[in-house]
Amino acid sequence: MALSALEGGEAAPSGPDRLLADAAQVARQADARLTAALHDLFLPDFVRPTDSQRAAMAQMLDGLVQELERDVRLALASRLGPDAPPVLEVERIPILRPIFDRAGVLRDRDLIGLLLTRSEECRIGQTIRRVAELRPAEGAAVRLDAPVELEASLLAAEARRFGDMGAPRFALADLPADLLHRLLWRAAAALRDYLERSSALSGPLRDDALAAVVGERLAAHDEGRSLAALAMRLALAVRGDDLLLLELFQAGRFSLFVAMLAVRARLDFGPAFLLAADPSLGALAVLLRAVETPTQVAAPILLQMAAVNGLGDMKLEERVNDFLDLDVAAAREAIRPWQLDRAFREAIVDIGRERRSR
Repeated sequence: MALSALEGGEAAPSGPDRLLADAAQVARQADARLTAALHDLFLPDFVRPTDSQRAAMAQMLDGLVQELERDVRLALASRLGPDAPPVLEVERIPILRPIFDRAGVLRDRDLIGLLLTRSEECRIGQTIRRVAELRPAEGAAVRLDAPVELEASLLAAEARRFGDMGAPRFALADLPADLLHRLLWRAAAALRDYLERSSALSGPLRDDALAAVVGERLAAHDEGRSLAALAMRLALAVRGDDLLLLELFQAGRFSLFVAMLAVRARLDFGPAFLLAADPSLGALAVLLRAVETPTQVAAPILLQMAAVNGLGDMKLEERVNDFLDLDVAAAREAIRPWQLDRAFREAIVDIGRERRSR
């Protein structure tokens, strides 16, 4: 029987065996479907991804894996030269994704967190820019007193966020080094598994070539070129005032807006984004108060974010009033845990979860 790349090189059933295989697959999947339905049904609304978030994240994940597969396969084929199995250059035959799915490689908290952040950054930024187009004064280009090359790099990273038809995109260049390290070695392991079962390529030649491809790709990666890293570097270089903060927000440059808040609050980009993108506006209001944002700047930001997230007038009024009543010291104390090292924060959560389980 023929080998199917969709099954990672396993023999594909034919004739009546296909029907038997399909029936067996239904039996295997029945419990998994029920488990997924139960989990989804009882998820609180505030933690359940929206349909648009889920679709955007799935599309970005597909694109990221396709880019990873294309890069590694072509580099491997080039390194192997005439010894390369022809399938490596046939892009329409997926190899990595079926193996990744079976092994659970893509169920990575860091990866999913990055995709969720990108989907939200694009949603918020696009919505704000649509409003800015109706108000030319708000949509004007923001002038930054920053190194030209640094600003150009950030603009390129911002442009990289979108693929066809304006859909959000996440590229390998935006991955932190440790996550790219994990994905590349898993890609190498998946290709090794596939080639071991579907080609006559010698083991030493195959493994040496895969290791060399991963090493070259890791050596060429510069996580300082990611959108978050560049936004933080530019925010540190600019040190702009409150008016600049408002202008960046109104221009839809949400990542740079978040980076400016992060620098002021002494936060990493990730925690600052989580607080700034809070759909209920509560965390954003606390963050704005913690960095002593004046009311004439905070109010229009909260107003527009309320529109972005579909909050009603009563909720918006409540948030603005709460912002006005909130003490700066209390706001700073509220964000203090987010200023801790990420590993420290995660350890605190783990210890708390262990204590509560007793």
